[in-house]
Amino acid sequence: MKTMEVPSGTKELREAIRQGEQETIVLTRRGKAVAAVVPMKGVDAESLALGTSRKFLGILRRSFKQLDKRETITLAEMRRRVG
Repeated sequence: MKTMEVPSGTKELREAIRQGEQETIVLTRRGKAVAAVVPMKGVDAESLALGTSRKFLGILRRSFKQLDKRETITLAEMRRRVG
């Protein structure tokens, strides 16, 4: 993973995209990360969206904590609640 200052021109943006096809490029402004250019080879847009969604990642964290505490419900109970 590389970092670079946010491109100021078209040529620099093209270079960031070219590099981003091979590896993740973190774009910074005054040393602070503001965006990333990531390779999409083998990744669909939906997976990228879920993998970077704070809300979705929060749901996963809560679910794993519940599993660790054995706070689960049976499939029959889930069907009763949803059904």
